[in-house]
Amino acid sequence: MGDVAAAAGVSQQTVSRVVNHSDAVRPRTVEKVLKAMAEVGYSPNVAARSLRSGRTSAIGVLATDLSRTGELRTVQSIVDATRRSDFAVVLDRLEPTDDLVKAYGHAMKRMSGRVDGFIIEGLELDRPDELDVPAGIPVVMAGPPCRRFSTIGCDQAAGVRAAVDYLLALGHRTVHFVSGPSYSRQAAVRRQAWQECLEDNGCEIPDVIAGDWTASSGREAARYLKAAGATATVVSNDEMAAGLIVGLLDLGVRVPDDMSVVGFDDVLGNVVWPTLTTVRQDFAAIGQRLAEKLLSQLRGTRHGSTCEMVPAPLVVRGSTAAPQH
Repeated sequence: MGDVAAAAGVSQQTVSRVVNHSDAVRPRTVEKVLKAMAEVGYSPNVAARSLRSGRTSAIGVLATDLSRTGELRTVQSIVDATRRSDFAVVLDRLEPTDDLVKAYGHAMKRMSGRVDGFIIEGLELDRPDELDVPAGIPVVMAGPPCRRFSTIGCDQAAGVRAAVDYLLALGHRTVHFVSGPSYSRQAAVRRQAWQECLEDNGCEIPDVIAGDWTASSGREAARYLKAAGATATVVSNDEMAAGLIVGLLDLGVRVPDDMSVVGFDDVLGNVVWPTLTTVRQDFAAIGQRLAEKLLSQLRGTRHGSTCEMVPAPLVVRGSTAAPQH
């Protein structure tokens, strides 16, 4: 550390502050110290620092389904944002269970002592206020508002309403809906927003078609939608929307000429044909804000629990049009 201080022309205390990410050092000084560290080949001894401070310099990330594009992209963004600090990421995937609150509690106990804080993918967590969190460990959660923890979420309801309003403005008399599975809190939020928007516009509310997030369930919905005479459909994720488009094509139903289709997530918008009109979830922004929020707490900044909602805009592409008849 003395060599770094000499090369940068600062005190060893200043070098220590830079290593520990103190806000008390001016940006130009931080730049000088980092440059000097690179020149002399200095690397902080994280293990020794952990022994002195009682900190592990690691954060725990708990997720339930990394096969789903959204969770995987969010975790990737958390890792990318955390890489710019001295904190490592310890990832644990929980098996789906009827009692996720209990499962998350057990996972946090297992990881206690190995991490300084937790980021929880709590999108499907129905009782987050009941989580058994180790004492003194900060928690930030991806999901809807929660009294105990700060949360970062996507404004899903506003995104669905924008999609329904757009289709009605094109001239469709009503909008059908392909939902996610019944156990999903996210699916319930999107379904409720769809129904309320139709009610507000005085439209007929068609029966909900249940899907399971997979393209095959979207493809299976095509036959029902054709029989129902649907001209516009909002689908709860892009995978099911892509499957629906394929299923409609098999039945001779043209998209968007005969039926408009809107997805949700914007993970397949430009890789299907026709290109998919969809509601965008900014997974990268959500992951980055989760990491920033937790790291801020670990560095001593506490403002109580807060809720941030990332906008979910409608992205219009080729799968929607005015009804032809």
